[in-house]
Amino acid sequence: MLPLVENPGAVFTPQARLLVVNEERQVVAGPLVVARRRAYHRGWLLGFVGVTSRAVVESWRDHLVAVEETDAAD
Repeated sequence: MLPLVENPGAVFTPQARLLVVNEERQVVAGPLVVARRRAYHRGWLLGFVGVTSRAVVESWRDHLVAVEETDAAD
């Protein structure tokens, strides 16, 4: 999947608040606060505050990540 923003590194900054959404843009999870991030091949690996197990996020695979509306206006 290709990024939908020009500079994902600027979106996935520590302390950014993100939502997990499905293709219909319905919120599946969140808001989640980015604790750490790292570029990986053509994607990003993200760690979230309070999420300590990959099993917690596994059901979000193949979903989209969005910024909260209040962040989008900044």
